[in-house]
Amino acid sequence: MLKLALFLHIVSAIFWVGGMLFLSLVVAPFLKTMPDPRDRSKVYQFVGKKYRLFGWIAIILLVITGPIILHGFYGITPSMYFSSTTLSTGFGHALVVKLILVAFLLTSSLVHDFFIGPRARGSKSYSLIAKIFGRGNLIVALFIIICAVLIRAGG
Repeated sequence: MLKLALFLHIVSAIFWVGGMLFLSLVVAPFLKTMPDPRDRSKVYQFVGKKYRLFGWIAIILLVITGPIILHGFYGITPSMYFSSTTLSTGFGHALVVKLILVAFLLTSSLVHDFFIGPRARGSKSYSLIAKIFGRGNLIVALFIIICAVLIRAGG
């Protein structure tokens, strides 16, 4: 069970963060080569909606498997996440920062995917806000990966 949870966690993280990198570094620059803004918008909306479905599946798997991994590898239960014992170590500091970033990213992703993103197609201002949220989410996700590396390395 633990090895399966770890596998699903890693694959989900790869898919989620890799997808954000792909959208930002490949799809968005490609769309700038398309002369018609309506065509650009259609393509980005289509790709975004497809990615959103699988991205949220990955997010759900990450949220489920994270606590399983923490308990299985480190003996840490949710009630211990913010305990003084956990916080007294570099591992604990990295864990708490990661958990805070994950909570922030989940909230930001919900706002981006279900509020701002759907309104971006018909609005330049929402389109700009969606771009800022998307890039910001990518940066936060990369910091989460840094925290994961620190956790694995013991803090």
